[in-house]
Amino acid sequence: MMSKSYGEHRTQTATPAVALTERPEQALFHLSVSVETETASLALPLLKRSAQRLEELLPPLGAKLTVTDFDLPTEAGKSGTSQCRLHAFLTLPFGKDAPFWERAQKLAQLDDLLRALVLEGKKQKPSLEVRRDLPVFVVADPELRRAALVTRLHERARSLGHDVTLKELRFDRPVEQRSVGLEEVQLSLAIEGGAEVALR
Repeated sequence: MMSKSYGEHRTQTATPAVALTERPEQALFHLSVSVETETASLALPLLKRSAQRLEELLPPLGAKLTVTDFDLPTEAGKSGTSQCRLHAFLTLPFGKDAPFWERAQKLAQLDDLLRALVLEGKKQKPSLEVRRDLPVFVVADPELRRAALVTRLHERARSLGHDVTLKELRFDRPVEQRSVGLEEVQLSLAIEGGAEVALR
């Protein structure tokens, strides 16, 4: 009797996230441009001109600038001036089948362009401080990989044999991505539910 109950025993475990690796379609840079002026109204045209200057240089690379935020100064400094800051994202697209060296070349060209913009900003009066973060490599629309991730989950369950049953699955979490490098981005989907395993 005991052996029969043991043979019919089922144990349930949380379903782990599924992941897949793909080549990045874009490099994203966060940029900020700041300037010290007496008022925010004086700073805004300077920051706008800086953004427009960058936009003029981007077409040969197919890159796009998206301005996202404008920080007003918290308080004036000792000299009567205060700092305002503009935030933006720079998107550099890669060809779907572009080889590594072509991707690296586009990245290097954009880096040269941003370095030139940093130097240009320092020479202006009042000077503009241009900062950029290291690039993050991503796919343009991670949600397009949802079906492939769900398919991978079912394939993994089937590979474990007929003793595994997936129960009460929910796939409504967003598809997340983690930048690994110029040639690799990892996409993952957290799944709610359980895998029931029959122990024989």
